[in-house]
Amino acid sequence: MVSYGNSANNLISYTLPNKYETKMNEMATQHGVRFFAFLAACLSLNYCQINPYVVVDSENQNSRIDYLVIHGTSENFAESLRLLTTPTSNPVSVHYLIPEINDASYPEDKLRVYSLVPEHRRAWHAGLSYWAQESGLNDRSIGIEVVNEFKCEGSDNPSSQASVGDVSCRFLPYSDKQINLLVTLIKDILLRYPQLNPIDIIGHSDIARMRKSDPGPLFPWRRLYEEGIGPWPDDETVANYKRLFSNGRPAIESVQLALSRLGYAIEHTGMVDSQTQFTVRAFQLHFRPTDYSGVLDIDTLSRLWALLEKYRYGELAKVSQ
Repeated sequence: MVSYGNSANNLISYTLPNKYETKMNEMATQHGVRFFAFLAACLSLNYCQINPYVVVDSENQNSRIDYLVIHGTSENFAESLRLLTTPTSNPVSVHYLIPEINDASYPEDKLRVYSLVPEHRRAWHAGLSYWAQESGLNDRSIGIEVVNEFKCEGSDNPSSQASVGDVSCRFLPYSDKQINLLVTLIKDILLRYPQLNPIDIIGHSDIARMRKSDPGPLFPWRRLYEEGIGPWPDDETVANYKRLFSNGRPAIESVQLALSRLGYAIEHTGMVDSQTQFTVRAFQLHFRPTDYSGVLDIDTLSRLWALLEKYRYGELAKVSQ
């Protein structure tokens, strides 16, 4: 006989064969909270009563969630919710939607997180995407849309001959209330996925650098970092690399390799071509938002190397100067 408490603190008892009872007690001892969380799920689904299998929680597994991607909607709340929840010619979805309190289309008095797709299911938010040598990130990520009515032109499907100068954007700030709610949500997510590497908390523009510019340069990445969320270069390390690079900049092949080792999709052409400029622009939108012209300057190079040293140290030695 094995007894466990339910949410009402009443004991629920099951009679099991001795060998199963022994195994369950071993699991409870070895796995603690994880075992009881699984058991609670079993009881809530009446699974344990009907499942004919012996369930053993293997240690040889991990989460399928390796990335968290933050988007800006470019639409108001009502239109964003419609696009993300109803069938369209190009269906899209996301796990969470964060409204804006000053949005006239938002129907509530208080900001609330909208959950649109369960975390364990795939949402269609990343599209053609790449990060850290993986493509098609819908399968491996949680997506969060933050309502922001920025607008960009010339960036949906740029050709290989496109120029950074062809992209024109009007970016808008994010409210403190929005960001406070977003921080609370992400901290909650990180409790469930503590293995997420900070450098793998990224923006839409990071994973689709030729097509997308969101969440944009006014998104407060540094503030999130100060809240313990996502990556940011250390000022002292950036200053050290500025001194180093003032005596000679890395070759363009090394810069392209550094960008790819950090996570970006970029071909190693040895030329400052269009795809390199778009990749540098995506990097700057995230890590140097005061100037996202796509120009490779010493400040950008120093931030790139500082981030590699901090978050991809094993890759730093592979980047020659």
